[in-house]
Amino acid sequence: MTRTMAHALVEAGHQVRVIGLTPANRAACEFELDEGVPVWRLKAPKGRLSWIRARYLVYRTIDCWARSGFIDLVEVPDFEGMAAGWPALCVPVVARMHGSASYFADEMGIRPKPLTWFLERASLQRANFWCSCSRYTADRTKRLLRLQRSEIVTLHNPISVSATHSQSLRVSDQVVFSGTLTPKKGVISLIRAWSMVLEKCSGTELHLFGKDGRTDDGASMRDYLLSCVPPQNRGTVHFHGHVPLARLRTAFRSATVAVFPSYSEAFALAPMEAMAEACPTIYTRRASGKELIDDGVNGLLVDPDDPRNIADAIIKILKTTNMAKGLGLAGKRCVERGFSLETLLPQNVSFYLDCIRSFGQVAAKN
Repeated sequence: MTRTMAHALVEAGHQVRVIGLTPANRAACEFELDEGVPVWRLKAPKGRLSWIRARYLVYRTIDCWARSGFIDLVEVPDFEGMAAGWPALCVPVVARMHGSASYFADEMGIRPKPLTWFLERASLQRANFWCSCSRYTADRTKRLLRLQRSEIVTLHNPISVSATHSQSLRVSDQVVFSGTLTPKKGVISLIRAWSMVLEKCSGTELHLFGKDGRTDDGASMRDYLLSCVPPQNRGTVHFHGHVPLARLRTAFRSATVAVFPSYSEAFALAPMEAMAEACPTIYTRRASGKELIDDGVNGLLVDPDDPRNIADAIIKILKTTNMAKGLGLAGKRCVERGFSLETLLPQNVSFYLDCIRSFGQVAAKN
C-alpha cells in the first residue's frame, strides 16, 4: 500500500521520501530511486539495545529533513511503534493504523508482548493525527491500546484498477487463494474445505499464491497443508509461492473464484485485487470484511472457523455461472467507485493538508 500510494503521490506532482530500517546482516540496497520515489534503508546498528539506537537514527534523519524544509509531514505505521519516544518535530506526525503487532496477536487470541504493546501505544500517543485503513481496525486498536483521543479518520487502502476485463478469459473450475501461508489467513480451514468442494465439483483445481509460513513447531506450512489433503486429491492443489503483482492479477483474471477466509485483516489488498479483475470473491465475515463486501451482492462472506461454510460458498459460485458473473461485475464496480486510487488519492491528500494546516495553527498559537 505504501508503495502504491507513494507512486501515485509522485505522479500527482507531490514529493515523497520513504525511510526504514534493515538488519545489519541483510544484503540490501541502502538507497534507490523507485519510479521517482527515493527510498533509504538504514542499516540497524549491532550490539546491546541496538533497536533503540536504530530508531533514533531514523528520527535524527527525519528531523534533519524537516528542519531543512524537505518534508512537510511524516507518516508512521502503527506496527511496532516506530515513533515511540520521538522528541518534538517542526512538522506533524501522522500514525496510520494498518494493524499493529498487538492488534493481530489479540485478534488471534494471543496475549500481546508487553514491550511491543507499550511501544505501539506510545507511538500512537506521540502522533499528532491518526488515520486508519478501516473503521474496524480503528475501533479495535483504540480499545486494545487504551487510546483516549476519539478522532480517527478512515482512509481505506487503495488499489490501481485496470480499465478493462474479459469474462471470456476465465478458466472453468479454478479456485485461487493469495496470502502468506499462515493460520491467520485461514488457509488451514480452506484446505480442510477442499475435499468437500471436490465431492461436488470434481476436476476443480486450487491454486495458492504466497510465501511459505511456519507451523507452531517450525515446520513448513506448505508441507503441512499438503499433508492434510488426501493422497488422491493432492494433484488438484498447486503451490506457486510469492509472485509479482502482475502475475497475481493474471491469476485473478482467469480464475473462477478467489477465496480469502482470513481470521483477521486490517483492510486486505488481495480481495480488492481479485474484485478489480471481476473475479467472484469470497472473503471473511470477521474483522473488516463487511466494510468491503456486502454479502450476496458483490461477493460472499464466510466464517473461517467453518470449513463447510467455505466449501459451500465455493461450490455455489462454481455451479451458478450467472450468479458468479453478477458477483464479479458488482465487485469490480465496488472497487472502482470506493477503493480505487482515483477515488482515494484526493482523500489522502486532503487529509494531509488538513493535518499540516491544523499543526501550523497550533504551533502559531504556542
